[in-house]
Amino acid sequence: MKPFSAIGTILVTAGLITAAPAGAQTKEQKAGARAAADAGADAFDAGKYAEAADLFERAERLVHAPPHLLYAARSHAKLGHFVEARELYLTLTRERLADSAPRVFRDAQQMGEKELNEVESRLAYVSVVVQGGAGATSVRVTRNGEDVPPELLGVPTPVNPGDYSYQALADGMESTATTIKLREGVRDTVLLTLRDIPGASKKKPTAPGAAPAEGEASNGSLLSAPSTDSAASGGGRPLLVGSIAGFGVAVAGGVLGTLFLSKSNDTADKSDALFAQCQVTGCAKGSPRALEIEGLDDDATSQRGVAIAGFVVGGVGLAAGVTLLILDQNRSTTVAGARVTPVIGTNYLGIAGRF
Repeated sequence: MKPFSAIGTILVTAGLITAAPAGAQTKEQKAGARAAADAGADAFDAGKYAEAADLFERAERLVHAPPHLLYAARSHAKLGHFVEARELYLTLTRERLADSAPRVFRDAQQMGEKELNEVESRLAYVSVVVQGGAGATSVRVTRNGEDVPPELLGVPTPVNPGDYSYQALADGMESTATTIKLREGVRDTVLLTLRDIPGASKKKPTAPGAAPAEGEASNGSLLSAPSTDSAASGGGRPLLVGSIAGFGVAVAGGVLGTLFLSKSNDTADKSDALFAQCQVTGCAKGSPRALEIEGLDDDATSQRGVAIAGFVVGGVGLAAGVTLLILDQNRSTTVAGARVTPVIGTNYLGIAGRF
């Protein structure tokens, strides 16, 4: 008997028992899921992990079962696809199983929780920072020839270990292609500097308040420092607006954190009161009262987590608000011919000056 065959049998059986309403899957779907899981077990046992991942994911699409997710994640991890494996593990571990869920479902979830930590420690993270290119339009970044979403610029993003080539492009500008080799568990930053392409023509910058020309991006990937004339003529104070928004986030985060911290304390008090009653009257493990106490403890932990997140977000908003307020005050500072102004991009914050 193959080492994997017993597990494969469990997976096949589990694939036919789901938390979905009765009749949610047809007999053909259940039979197909059984066949896909069987084939996936054989492929995993043979070391054909790419094939195994595909088959287990097909089985999961036909019939939901936590063991399908567990072995699809394991297959991706064997291939070094830690990003894909992590997402599958998260889907598996975040599911709230019904009290009547089969034991094999709970076992798969518990194993997934243990293996998730190992996969997360092996993820590589990269931050892409673009600088230069004052007045550039339609800025974009590519990774191995494919566009990187602008929302991810400057954000430490998990990637699979491997070789990557990054380049920033804009109207009449580009950066040097930067190649980087990311190993398991490392964090790195790629700095891309936009420079003019010799002989290339640039589009004329859009006038303030005017709509961009058709086909021209207006994502503000890079914003040049505002001129002194613009500031003096009341051309807007985006830094001040950002500062106010930051303080607003700080207030909202503080209110949210305080609210959920209070809810967490109330829930914990209820759990403690029920536990004290159990100490007197006795509560068997698995009894309704014991299960109610466990549920209250879980709710209190979740509420405390939301409270902490609220306080963290509030702190970040406060720091951003103070920073932007200081930059706004320095924006138009001119002393003995010197000028210091901020330079801001979607992933870049700094100052530029003339001395």
